[in-house]
Amino acid sequence: MRVVYLDEFGHIGPFVSRSDSRFKTHPVFGFGGYSLPAERVRDFGAFFQSLKCDLLEWEIAQSGVHPGRWEKKGSALLTTANIDRYPEVAKAIKRILSRISTDGGRVFFYGQVKPVGPNGGGERTRDRYDHVMIQSIKRLGWADRRRGSTVMILDEVDDHSRQEALASASGFLYGSRDGHHLMEPPLQVESHLYPTLQCADWICALLGRVTAYLTDPLAYEEFGWAHRMFGERLAALSTTQSKIHCPADQSRSIHPPDLVPGDSRRPT
Repeated sequence: MRVVYLDEFGHIGPFVSRSDSRFKTHPVFGFGGYSLPAERVRDFGAFFQSLKCDLLEWEIAQSGVHPGRWEKKGSALLTTANIDRYPEVAKAIKRILSRISTDGGRVFFYGQVKPVGPNGGGERTRDRYDHVMIQSIKRLGWADRRRGSTVMILDEVDDHSRQEALASASGFLYGSRDGHHLMEPPLQVESHLYPTLQCADWICALLGRVTAYLTDPLAYEEFGWAHRMFGERLAALSTTQSKIHCPADQSRSIHPPDLVPGDSRRPT
């Protein structure tokens, strides 16, 4: 059995450009994270909790919150300023990726480059959630079709479109062969209580930086560090079914090999 921890990366809402006054969030929306053999989950969670407490000891002490309930969001940790100022942040991410590999884990991501425009090309938020979630379930299953062999865990989000997408996922689980690998519908839990899910959030923050840069290297030049420092490691760890889908009128879709710096297949 494998346990998959997923979170969202990018942004679900409409996107025009990074310089737009209203719709400047992120050009991509997707789910990402990692999977582990069930027997490695406990040790990996202990590893991440220890790493987090060592790396962010001062912040945790200042917060007055028990370390077991304190959470640092990846978007706040993996900023360009932090990468430039604190080398230990990049070292910690490299240790996490190495540990996932050592424990027999894999990184996974699936998302889409959103249609450009204030109305999202006419695509509803609900439709985007449905598409990304069902594709994630399918692609995780293509790697392991054993019935009931996967548990999928997501960060709890109070969003109506997400709840409807989860309902669709439940129907897909029992109605399609591509969903048979799931033991039950995706579970939502409070991430501040689960170090393993906090780790997925950090990976998603990294995926958000990398995919923004690959989608538009000029607008997101400041995130070039994510591609240079971690692209090759992510490519080596990511499942072959991982993908960022691009609309037909934009650059070709992004697959794990495209994450490698200098790869000629990288979208331009």
